[in-house]
Amino acid sequence: MAEFIELILILLIIFLAIPFIISALISIWVYRDSKKKRLNSFIWVLTVWIIPFFIGLILYLRARD
Repeated sequence: MAEFIELILILLIIFLAIPFIISALISIWVYRDSKKKRLNSFIWVLTVWIIPFFIGLILYLRARD
């Protein structure tokens, strides 16, 4: 039973950590790219971080052109 609980905890950490890491990497890229494009970096990083399911990233990609 203890091994099952450990497995559940490991899977929970993985499923919580991976989306967080992906979102952080996307936010870093958006920050750097928005600085190059002279857009408001803070607003765009906040948008990408808060709006779920990559909708914020899609909005940013549409707005930067």
